[in-house]
Amino acid sequence: MSPSTDPPAALPPLQARTLGAVLEGHLRTAPDKPAVRDVERGMSYAALYEESLAFAAGFARLGVGPQQFALLMLDNHLDFVIAWWALSLTARVEVPVNTAYKGSILVHVINNCGAKVIVIEAHYLPLLLDVADRLQHLEHVVVRGAMGSMPAVGRLRFMPWDDLRGPREAPAQLNPWDLIGIMYTSGTTGPSKGVRVTHAHAYGYSAPQVLGLADANDVSLCTLPLFHIGGQWAAIYNNLIAGGSNVVLPRFSATTFWDDVRRHGCTYTMLLGAMANFLYRQPPRADDASHPLRRVMMVPVMAEVDAFRTRFGIEAVCTAYGLTEGSTVLRAPVGRAEPGKVGWPRPDFDVRLVDAHDQPVLDGELGELVIRTHEPWMVMDGYHDMPEATVNAWRNQWLHTGDAFRREPDGQFVFLDRIKDAMRRRGENVSSFEVEKEINEHPAVLECAVIAVASDASEDDIKACVVLREGESVEPAALLAFLDDRLPYFMVPRYVEYLAELPKTPTAKVRKQALREAGVTAGTYDRTADPAAPARKK
Repeated sequence: MSPSTDPPAALPPLQARTLGAVLEGHLRTAPDKPAVRDVERGMSYAALYEESLAFAAGFARLGVGPQQFALLMLDNHLDFVIAWWALSLTARVEVPVNTAYKGSILVHVINNCGAKVIVIEAHYLPLLLDVADRLQHLEHVVVRGAMGSMPAVGRLRFMPWDDLRGPREAPAQLNPWDLIGIMYTSGTTGPSKGVRVTHAHAYGYSAPQVLGLADANDVSLCTLPLFHIGGQWAAIYNNLIAGGSNVVLPRFSATTFWDDVRRHGCTYTMLLGAMANFLYRQPPRADDASHPLRRVMMVPVMAEVDAFRTRFGIEAVCTAYGLTEGSTVLRAPVGRAEPGKVGWPRPDFDVRLVDAHDQPVLDGELGELVIRTHEPWMVMDGYHDMPEATVNAWRNQWLHTGDAFRREPDGQFVFLDRIKDAMRRRGENVSSFEVEKEINEHPAVLECAVIAVASDASEDDIKACVVLREGESVEPAALLAFLDDRLPYFMVPRYVEYLAELPKTPTAKVRKQALREAGVTAGTYDRTADPAAPARKK
């Protein structure tokens, strides 16, 4: 039976889709079960619940009321989960901050959300102090770690994390439409946008009924940052809803990953495609398949997924497409994940592919994915304090994802590109994602970005910006000849430029706008200007 006619289990009633309702159920049935642990300590569901409510009292003393915001600039550890639960269980709103943010980007997030309180690691304090005179609303700085003697800095007042703990505060009666967080997306062409997320939205993104992974017997491994939805929701909340146990590590390491899995008895995890690739490129070991990990959510699915499963003894891989603004919309069930594909629509969403005028496109054609939910509060409540961006995203009563897909004859969707990164050349639509995938297959290439540049004629020409692996070299003409055998002629770039590194946002997304603004430089190789270049194959 195809996934389109075999939908995942239905979600519970809307009122049950809050963090409070999830945890109350587990406290009745398994209060002493391990909930979350980090490298130093772990807590049961009951202990973590009580500890979170004790820390909630501190937020109350600092004046954070219901549906008001507190910033969290924290590393991966149990205290992050305590702060998240402390706010969410008492109807307050967390605002996770990427720990790489600094300067004007950090100022924008802090000022845009309007929070008066931030909880921050001591080693990130210099980043905050550098911009203190530009902060409009912040008053209280709660420091986790050795803070030393803090001088007065304007109106900022400092206190240690442990002092936040106080007499237990009662949990709030939560509604599915209450905000649980403001999650900031990376701004590649403009300021980061704060996505207003409700409890029902976070539940709908994370639910095991949607992702198809976790159950109460699982131990999940989270190596993704908790300030991202992939770490906090897909890796942790997913398994919390199921009633399983969670292990949070500071970061991903390809060299220690399998030892960590064995040490903590982890049965499933979420891996970005790049993480899976790093693991696969490690030298083979005799014990590669000797571990308890059996299921993996992989986003996107790597080309060698079958070889990955066989080598590491993974029973099944699933995948999905989700976005901060709009939940997990497309999913491929366990065992149905295929390279380049992201699955079928979930049954409680309407999904379309449309052109620039919101007209539906035919199967096989490139179109922007737009979505609409059957129930209220299951997608974002808008961008915080950005009404124009909200209206633009919601035009014609559909939430526009900004992502280009095509639909296969069996109804499955294939991700092609961000809409703004798609190109048109020789009368054909070109996905930079697909061109980049083939360039990255060259053994000398570390990473690349493909962009459109001005053409001598109409439409676009294509430029590849390439970073080579250390100690490797390949002539641009040879790289293009490699692509001639792998891509249609209209997708092979005209231009190649080698760079020491690609410009990136603090969340490691390539800033393609910066590359487009640079255009064709003096250091750019032009295939049409090279008399020795081989003729382009057709």
